[in-house]
Amino acid sequence: MMKSKKWLISLGLAVVLVVAFALPACEPTEQPGWYTPGGERIEFDVSAPPGTWADIALMVTSDLQDLGLDVTRRVLDSSTYYEYLYEPNLGGMEAFVTVNDPGPDPWSDWVWMIFGDPLNWGYLWNPVWYNNPDYDELFIANYLVPNLTAKEEVLYDMQDILAEDIPAVFLTRNDMLAVHRTDNWGNWYNEMGGFVSWINEWSLREVTKLGDETQLRIGEIGFPPNLNMNDSALTYTNLGCLYLMFIYENLTFYPKVGEDLGAAYDFVPKLATNYTVSYEDDGKGGQNQVWTVDLREGVKWHDYDTEGKNFTADDVVYTVQNAMSKWGVSRPVDWDWVNNTSNPNYGTIMPEDMLVTKTGDYQVEIRYIEGWHQNEEYFPSFYQWKPMVPKHKFEGYDPLEITGDCIGTGPYMVEEFVPDEYLLLTRFDDYWGPLPEPETILFRQYQDLGQMLLALEAGEIDNIDGWSVPPQKLADYMANPDIEVEIVPNMSIHWLGFNIHPTAGYEPFIDLALREAIAAAINKQNIVDLVHGGYGDIVENFLYPESPNRKTDLPNNEYDPEAARQILLDAGYTYVE
Repeated sequence: MMKSKKWLISLGLAVVLVVAFALPACEPTEQPGWYTPGGERIEFDVSAPPGTWADIALMVTSDLQDLGLDVTRRVLDSSTYYEYLYEPNLGGMEAFVTVNDPGPDPWSDWVWMIFGDPLNWGYLWNPVWYNNPDYDELFIANYLVPNLTAKEEVLYDMQDILAEDIPAVFLTRNDMLAVHRTDNWGNWYNEMGGFVSWINEWSLREVTKLGDETQLRIGEIGFPPNLNMNDSALTYTNLGCLYLMFIYENLTFYPKVGEDLGAAYDFVPKLATNYTVSYEDDGKGGQNQVWTVDLREGVKWHDYDTEGKNFTADDVVYTVQNAMSKWGVSRPVDWDWVNNTSNPNYGTIMPEDMLVTKTGDYQVEIRYIEGWHQNEEYFPSFYQWKPMVPKHKFEGYDPLEITGDCIGTGPYMVEEFVPDEYLLLTRFDDYWGPLPEPETILFRQYQDLGQMLLALEAGEIDNIDGWSVPPQKLADYMANPDIEVEIVPNMSIHWLGFNIHPTAGYEPFIDLALREAIAAAINKQNIVDLVHGGYGDIVENFLYPESPNRKTDLPNNEYDPEAARQILLDAGYTYVE
């Protein structure tokens, strides 16, 4: 009996071995999807904050899923999103949808630094970590060209590089469906981008009373964390930008542009009243370009009653040397000194290296050395944006760490600031210029656009800052006698960015072929139609459709999903069903 059992066991093992050797070898099962030439399966997130950006991210992920890519939309709260977007939180997002408001040329000069060297010009502005020395050279040249014809040629070259390298896919520019109430305030100035935005301060300066109300109330989404004079923190929000224009002031106004984009180059006096440009021998065989700037007299700082201080040339010199960002290429910097590797502070800019001098109580000279001369056809836009600060409040302190007690020369003073709740401004009745009609302005924070629109409908606020209402709301607002709607071109350029940081980025994005395929797979017109309700345009870069500097015959902008698939196959990618 025992012998027969052993025989049966042996026979069974033999059968198992024969069957095992007879079957073909089984390969590991691969997941469906696209694989890189190196065998890595492609899967990534497209991140966005709530609202329109998240809706665009949904459209983008849907198109990429149709191509067969394993892509997921990820909606992040705004704070987390911005923490991930910039240093030091590298690697927080693999791809993302974002937006920038460059403004008409030459105001848009700043936006090109978003793709500048992330360790230099683009530091803290370049969220994709794109790095192209040829692009950086053009970025600097864009500021230093001698005339507008040369500027157009440089911008054309910059657009070519970005379209060929694709550090980002430019998507859409939506129209601004701007709304405001008509029961308390009128005479809103409607600029490109809407009634209120960081580029348009005229609405709040020139709005007129329609009744007895003395307070103007503006809805906001996104407050700066504080009111310290830290450009990075303040300029990330519309409110922070308005704060810099209404508490502090610039040398010149942003001009009213409307439909005349050429007006963006106009000189509109503010703290500066006039200027001339001349040249002098620099003693080295070249010439210094000298901008002689006359300053407005009789301008009081907000603390005049207690300090007895007027705005003078001393404040301009101090501001330019100490309180402006170090790497603005239209600053009057001694670049020969900065770029000299033998100097002990190579790579830094010290206050004494700013070529600005006081030539009178109300006059300064700003010098640019050979090779860094500014375009004479317009006053450097840098000074439309950078505010002057009081030397008597800031001197001896780190200007990035103090508020200066919020002392400026603007038409309003800070009454009270509660982060994430409200900012209350009180009119400065000793202001040098025409007094705005609102005695106070209340900026109130809302968590999202829906809450802010409910507040507008209820009459709790008079206007909303820099946001377009959903198209489906237009019919209701047009039927409301207390609300007016205007449709104007927006300033917001939506784009899809790729994290291509060399160590913390998503490695497959380093391959241009993948970025080319993604660009071809996105149906931008669908975004215009479904997200923007038909109110908008397809864009190819940071230049508006209206800009004369916009180049239209750029590669990698056509929607062609079949071509997208072929790009991957030709580059050695494989698709598993």
